[in-house]
Amino acid sequence: MLRIYLARLGWAYVAFIWIMSLIPITLPDVPNSDKIGHFLAYGLLTLWFGLACQKKPSLIFLLASLMGVTIEFAQALTPYRSFDPHDMLANACGALLGTLLALALLRFLPSILRKKTDKT
Repeated sequence: MLRIYLARLGWAYVAFIWIMSLIPITLPDVPNSDKIGHFLAYGLLTLWFGLACQKKPSLIFLLASLMGVTIEFAQALTPYRSFDPHDMLANACGALLGTLLALALLRFLPSILRKKTDKT
């Protein structure tokens, strides 16, 4: 039951990323703050799904990166957002780090993080 709630929360986070990426928003005047935000958002996304799914981390990375590319093209269609290939790079780098962190946590932390694969 807990895994169902965790999956729903993960998909709510996906929706949050889409919404925040497509609404008009004003960022603070901090150099590269948007790139840092992209990096952290996609890192958290792949970390979350990597720990929740625990299978096919490369697929999780690929899907998150593709989502970042798709959102950038969608932003190009809005009058208030812009297409930026550097954002796509920040998304992919964050997704890679999140995937690697999930793999490391699953390998080195207690078995409570790992799914039970047997029926006992």
